[in-house]
Amino acid sequence: MQRHSFCQLLKCWVLWILVLGGCCGSCIAQYRVIPGQTDQDGCSPKTPARICPEASGNTGCYSPPSEKDYIFGLEPKATQLGDLGGRPLVLFSATFSGCGSGTLTHYSLLTERTGALVNLLPKVELTNQSEYRLWTLPYLSQFPLLATADFIQGSGVNGTHFAHHRYRIEIYVYDPGHREYVEKLGYETEKNYPGLDDADQVRVLELERPRILTKLRKDRPPIVPKANPLQ
Repeated sequence: MQRHSFCQLLKCWVLWILVLGGCCGSCIAQYRVIPGQTDQDGCSPKTPARICPEASGNTGCYSPPSEKDYIFGLEPKATQLGDLGGRPLVLFSATFSGCGSGTLTHYSLLTERTGALVNLLPKVELTNQSEYRLWTLPYLSQFPLLATADFIQGSGVNGTHFAHHRYRIEIYVYDPGHREYVEKLGYETEKNYPGLDDADQVRVLELERPRILTKLRKDRPPIVPKANPLQ
């Protein structure tokens, strides 16, 4: 009799775990990350992904803006970077695929305001031939900088998608006056860098870092943050 009760209890725990797994694609601390719905093949999203505060149920959630041709519902990921004026700062990404060789990923830097998640970034969307980095440069900002590099279409050595290309570099810095991230630097590389035909991943930003830092110091004055950037 006791063995039967234990088995029943075990089945309930397994069911509870399965239910949680079906409702939450992944979770970080106090957030739930939920993938979008897809077509029958599972490669093309039909609804955008979401990230929701754990305590709010389905209110206060954030989904990346989606258009008819670009719905960012695949492979949602969330990483907590620290805090912004005492509230979490979270990097959230979700991907669009048209079931071909290329994808497009939308990136957001989120924080909570008045009970809802809000995106502090302007529109940031990167192809699968790109990279991003989060850098700490205290002389510019007390918050992480977002650095991105994406290939420039039509700049390839032989015209193919994954060949060597020049890249567009963009740097985003938190502006306490506007209470959001703004683009502080943007330029195109002078040289071509290997694409995915010749490398397992794009590596541009570290090679361009000396030039990036020189431009940031020369062209942009340091940002002096307020004591509380949310006030």
